[in-house]
Amino acid sequence: VGVAGRRSFGLIASLLGVLRSGGVLLTLDPALPAERRRLMLSEARARHAVRVGDSSHEDFWHGLADLLPVDIQEDGGLGEGNSCRFAGDLPLQSPNDPAYVFFTSGTSGVPKAVLGSQKGLSHFLKWQRETFDIGPGDRCPQLTGLSFDVVLRDIFLPLTSGATLHLPGADRDIAAGNILSWLDQEGITALHTVPSVAQSWLAAPPAGSLLKSLRWAFFAGEPLTATLVERWFATLPGAGRIVNLYGPTETTLAKCFFTVPDVPPAGIQPLGRPLPDTQVLVLNPDAGLCGLGEVGEIAIRTPFRTLGYLNAPEEQRRRFVPNPFREDERDLVYRTGDRGRYRLDGSLSVLGRMDDQVKVRGVRVEPAEVAAVLSRHPAVEACAVVSCSNDQDETCLAAYVVSPAGTSDTAAELRSRLSMQLPAAMVPSAFVFIEKLPLTPNGKLDRSALPPPDFFAGLRSTEFGSPRTPVEQVVASIWMSILGLERVGVGDNFFDLGGHSLKATQVISRLGDAFALGLPVRMLFEAPTLESLSSAIEGLLMDELQEAGSE
Repeated sequence: VGVAGRRSFGLIASLLGVLRSGGVLLTLDPALPAERRRLMLSEARARHAVRVGDSSHEDFWHGLADLLPVDIQEDGGLGEGNSCRFAGDLPLQSPNDPAYVFFTSGTSGVPKAVLGSQKGLSHFLKWQRETFDIGPGDRCPQLTGLSFDVVLRDIFLPLTSGATLHLPGADRDIAAGNILSWLDQEGITALHTVPSVAQSWLAAPPAGSLLKSLRWAFFAGEPLTATLVERWFATLPGAGRIVNLYGPTETTLAKCFFTVPDVPPAGIQPLGRPLPDTQVLVLNPDAGLCGLGEVGEIAIRTPFRTLGYLNAPEEQRRRFVPNPFREDERDLVYRTGDRGRYRLDGSLSVLGRMDDQVKVRGVRVEPAEVAAVLSRHPAVEACAVVSCSNDQDETCLAAYVVSPAGTSDTAAELRSRLSMQLPAAMVPSAFVFIEKLPLTPNGKLDRSALPPPDFFAGLRSTEFGSPRTPVEQVVASIWMSILGLERVGVGDNFFDLGGHSLKATQVISRLGDAFALGLPVRMLFEAPTLESLSSAIEGLLMDELQEAGSE
């Protein structure tokens, strides 16, 4: 059952209703491109759609006639003309019943659908509730986007603990520093976030924010560094403890935890120790156990893993393998693809990937998926997508493109096309046009021969033109504030100036506040120059004035 809508009581009630009625939950983040959401519904084999609030009016639903829709208002009431009623007893749930579907990046160009179980979700929530004493006095925010499995922790931890779930307004920018003021005002005691998002909070924290009510901050999704921990406590001296969580979507939410001490270990924080009923192995190439300090692949063994992939049988066989230490084909371990090692105290450290997969602002990305989608563009003869670091030491993607003779597509055009098909974090930050891809003698991509991406090529190649209209001046002011620049011109491209998906969210949020408009993040990908974005906003403002005049 696909569920779409903005943060609201109606959305939360819909999620609970799907699970309680025995349905399998598929959450659809409105920030995702329409084409991506349609692909998710198809790959998950969705049969029903719960459309909350204004989502029922989106063009996204066109062409999905096979879905049976149920429209719900944001206050939880049934939508107009909706006669859906349920009569009869609710079904009994079995621990092994499927509960939800979330997607992770895949190498074939199609995201992998991971099917979670009732018992896996329940096991994690029970552990977190009991381990950290989450109860009726706690207040938890829903900060995570709908298409990440962490949203299950956000929503169901408080609701199964007697705690209070707090929903920030749909117009509030979750990635901006002013969210700290809201967390303070709401008296939040436990939250989940990603290190890169927390870093954006600390970049411009509002004065007086202490998070004095906060007991637990759960970090996951990216390596957590001692530098960020120290900065967190220096900026928010009233905040409580930090817990580093680790676990792929395939093994259900998280399967390792490390409570960070007051003086954090240097460098990247350890993954700590496994949850109950969980075994974390570090395997050598022969599938034997690694010794202390020996580097190998992290594998997770637990009866509370997910049910596997819905649409990736080869990956299913490669990742979910029989336990090499037992003669039982039902006893499976999940090979994560993460490199790790046991520390001297028996805890676990992660050291990166064994393949090309990367985390971009908390999102798992297979560069091969991005390349597969990019290669379908008629202006792309050949391409490669690799991970790199920008000037701010942030992980991002660079696309290397070979174009057929006579084509004139620009980086902005390719970026706009990709933004219509992929999540924002999967859209490359830099595009490099080359005559041919460099290859090794055995025919593989020679990464060492690729030229370094120039993230500021657009800035230097565009003749500067000062903002002219009031709208351009507001847009320029917001860009300069978020990008840390002293000036921007009307022809400048947001992404060529160092912008990325997280900063795009901040820009769109501030522009929405400035002009009292509901703006989608993809608008910045479709109109990435200051001039084009301002023109699009001016068009929306004109439409609103005309509508007001007609009334």
